[in-house]
Amino acid sequence: MSKIGVLRNLIRESIQSSQYTTTSGSVVEYGSQSHVEDIENIIKELQRVKHSLRRGPDRHRNRKEMHRLQSAVEALRFLKKRAEKSGIKNGLLKGTK
Repeated sequence: MSKIGVLRNLIRESIQSSQYTTTSGSVVEYGSQSHVEDIENIIKELQRVKHSLRRGPDRHRNRKEMHRLQSAVEALRFLKKRAEKSGIKNGLLKGTK
């Protein structure tokens, strides 16, 4: 591979690799184990809030809020899968195969 090809590959890698700030404030690589675990923790927290809205005398009034929380959980699951695929592709995570 020529020097220009190597340089192009390095530029692509530097552009593709991005940083992610976790909820604790630490900066980690996108798709790393810490990044995926942070998304999992956010999902668990949203599910806990949604579950708490199901109880109580005014639970019927919280129907729309529970639906919005579920939509947010679904979106985060999608982002988690994308981050896992990126992490496996970049060698930050081990594949399941």
